[in-house]
Amino acid sequence: MKKILLSMAVVLSLSTPSFAEKLQDEAVDSLTTAQKLVKEANYSKAVDEINYALSKVNELTAAGLVKYIPEPPAGFTLVNKQAQGVGAAAAIAGNAGATAEYASDSGASVNLNIAIGGMTGKMAGMAALGSLLAGMNQNAGSSEQSRQVRVQGYTGTEIFDTAGKTGTLSFQLGEKTSVTLEGSNIDSPDVLMQFVKNIDLAGLEKNF
Repeated sequence: MKKILLSMAVVLSLSTPSFAEKLQDEAVDSLTTAQKLVKEANYSKAVDEINYALSKVNELTAAGLVKYIPEPPAGFTLVNKQAQGVGAAAAIAGNAGATAEYASDSGASVNLNIAIGGMTGKMAGMAALGSLLAGMNQNAGSSEQSRQVRVQGYTGTEIFDTAGKTGTLSFQLGEKTSVTLEGSNIDSPDVLMQFVKNIDLAGLEKNF
């Protein structure tokens, strides 16, 4: 319960207007300073300021992504949700994201990751390519099967291991946004489909 409250507190702080305005001001101030440093030919310091401004923009982006984390389907509970890709690391990686963890009384768990930009934001596309290559060599007796699925007009990659009761469902929305669901101790890939049907995929692609 303490973990849930802490994660929710982080999300709430990121989503308040005053906090968002503070991040916006910090980004603008750093960019203004960077402009001054460029004119002074102090390029190294200017890059530092630009990276800091980018990290603030990524914090704002991550806070917006949290709004797209869906409520759990019947039988599951939301354990935590939080913004990620925050701080200086976001500037280096060039991405922002939001994650959520769900659990059921039966012991099943589902992790959701929404990523924007950088390598992480292209993971679903890479997963699709990997699934295609794996499908070419897929053993008929293997417990792991992969296939393409269609949800809300978007094509995703579904991988499910019947023996291990694990699965992955991923979607690439445009060039830089990915949505990935990973399930453990789930009876079928339909469990992951229940989650993705509650995500506004079109809204994610349009706004990010």
